[in-house]
Amino acid sequence: MLCLGSCTPADQPADAVSMTETTPSLIEATLAGNVETVSQLLQGGIDPNLVYNTNTALTYAARDGFTEIARLLIDYGADVNWIDGEGVTPLILASFKGHLELTQLLLEHGADVTVRDQWNRTALDYALRRGETDAIAQLLQSQKPSHPR
Repeated sequence: MLCLGSCTPADQPADAVSMTETTPSLIEATLAGNVETVSQLLQGGIDPNLVYNTNTALTYAARDGFTEIARLLIDYGADVNWIDGEGVTPLILASFKGHLELTQLLLEHGADVTVRDQWNRTALDYALRRGETDAIAQLLQSQKPSHPR
């Protein structure tokens, strides 16, 4: 879990995940921001939706702002609407942290802006709480109907 309730993703350092011998290589490469290794692993057939501590590599990439890694993971089939043990999605993390390019990437690939975490908050709620005005604008724009009535 990446903790958005009493502690926030901003409170949790990027290396807070306990790395052990059993940590999947895709997760390690993502946490290290190693685009080349992530690419090689995906080309080699590793599952982009591999779960570690209730999170996927895309969840960690979204939290840490690794847009290029997120793009690779999505291209190889990562679930943009993965929900962790606390109900947190990659979109919630990206918008919370103000990772605008990553937020846009997730929205373009179908991230659901209406998902609520265990605290009944959406990505927009977190962006509002943090004062992430650009992320707020992105999220509001994504909720507009594409065809006016």
